[in-house]
Amino acid sequence: MFRKRDPLRKSFEVLYSVRLIKDRISKLQSRIDERAGDLTKRLTDLESRGEGYLAKRYAEEVAKLRDLSRKLAILLLIVDKVDLALQHAIVLREFNLIATELRDLVRDLVNLPETKLPDLSILFLELEESVRELSEISIAGHGAGLSYSPPGSSEVKAIIEEAREALRKRLEPVT
Repeated sequence: MFRKRDPLRKSFEVLYSVRLIKDRISKLQSRIDERAGDLTKRLTDLESRGEGYLAKRYAEEVAKLRDLSRKLAILLLIVDKVDLALQHAIVLREFNLIATELRDLVRDLVNLPETKLPDLSILFLELEESVRELSEISIAGHGAGLSYSPPGSSEVKAIIEEAREALRKRLEPVT
């Protein structure tokens, strides 16, 4: 009736969300940098024509864009940390410690103003929810230890054996 909740599966879902966020942040940052470059070109044109007031307004806008780009770079580093922590937890199959750490980190992260940008806000809310679920799963004791192996059928075992045979044939020296 109820499906067993697997922390490994949930970790992969969270990792996917994190990588989606990283991609969106990178794209947003590149768009902002491109826009700042365009405005800088316009700024130099305005300065060459002697239009000081407009040049000053463009300079203010460029400064705001560069500041936002720096903040997004910091946000990207934090999201990279979350990505690496999840990868580490997946490899070691240790979800309890990482889940509580990520829950606190993501809760603080969601409160940053940069995460309220239209392109990112929904993704960060979904990430917060996924990390909360991962934390609940791993703390509840439904987690899998180091000896965890996914359930397999005889067909899966046969396919794995075929793959091992193919690998052995490829690795044998050609004579």
